[in-house]
Amino acid sequence: MSSFGGSNKQDVELNITPIIDCFTVLITFMLASASFISIGFFEANTPGNTPDPQAKEPDTEAVLRVKGNHTAELKVKGKQNFTLSFSLNTKEGFTQIDEEFSKLKKSDALIGSVLMSAEDEVDYKSVAEVMDHLNQTELPIVVGDF
Repeated sequence: MSSFGGSNKQDVELNITPIIDCFTVLITFMLASASFISIGFFEANTPGNTPDPQAKEPDTEAVLRVKGNHTAELKVKGKQNFTLSFSLNTKEGFTQIDEEFSKLKKSDALIGSVLMSAEDEVDYKSVAEVMDHLNQTELPIVVGDF
């Protein structure tokens, strides 16, 4: 008879053989069923990422840089090479930007996209106004520092 507070030691034996058997069957089932699963990708074609099979490679690059002194500089490289400056203080500057991009679209130069960047001192309003006018060109716009 054991006393109060004494210890009863019992040997406990854990039989893991049935657990191993269950996992063996489970792994076999998962490997067999995985061969019947096919993973499909959903490809969304939007106007910005759908390649046109007849489209030619762009031969002209247009970079528009908005500067802190309320001016914008357009550099065109490739088939045509020129640099123009526009004042963003008046509507005439934005009109000139629109006219230049209209001329570029009507010319035989192929422009893939317009690269737009801005200096750190430029306020958001100026960048938004320039982007609004660039959206009217119907050319893709890439924004960043180049």
